Amino acid sequence: MEEKDLYYLSESFISIQGEGNYAGALSLFIRFQFCNLTCSWCDSKYTWNLNSGKYKTYETGEIKSLIAENHTHHVIFTGGEPTLYRLDRLVVPGKQYHVESSGSIIPTEPLELLFKDNNRITREGMDESVIEAFNWVISPKLSNSRQVLNKKGLQYWAGKNYCIFKFVVRNTTDLDEIACIVKEFAIDEKKVYIALEGQTLESQLKPDMVDKIMERGYNFSPRLHIMLWGAKRGK
Repeated sequence: MEEKDLYYLSESFISIQGEGNYAGALSLFIRFQFCNLTCSWCDSKYTWNLNSGKYKTYETGEIKSLIAENHTHHVIFTGGEPTLYRLDRLVVPGKQYHVESSGSIIPTEPLELLFKDNNRITREGMDESVIEAFNWVISPKLSNSRQVLNKKGLQYWAGKNYCIFKFVVRNTTDLDEIACIVKEFAIDEKKVYIALEGQTLESQLKPDMVDKIMERGYNFSPRLHIMLWGAKRGK
């Protein structure tokens, strides 16, 4: 009998993956409600808490039906913070799954989290034999986000071979901070992708900054959805 976990979804839509190692891939996005962080430059603040935006409640089978009925091969779990939920129970065979996470929550550990608005999220640990087949895009938050770097989470993900690391930067000071993180946690530089902060086309067209990213030996992650549609939702 299938487990009936509850999932809170902000929205679902079809678009191209804008960032990371699958940029350009046609994908079904499933955006979960609620986040354990409050990044200053977040472009989806409507997912943060109980009162930040509209959302609907789904059971496991309902989300699996949504995935199965969709024609796209790639399915992207995003948020909010998707690791608040049992993602391992949403797998429909024949699809490629991706997770966009801050890396601040360890998916294989049980979770009980109480938010400031008294919203409580609990779940059991995920099955690593399932989620290791996902493409995990881990986005640790630098000091420019006004969040505290989660070192336990970074230590966990640095030891996994099924993730990449995506950092959002504004300037070369951010690149210096990334270099310190990469060294401290022995992160493979080939797995590091750097994206430019901003929600306008102009914010993404900074060749001098991209030159500096390449000089450091990192990958550049475009933000295609921003370049094409700006901050428009559903893209």
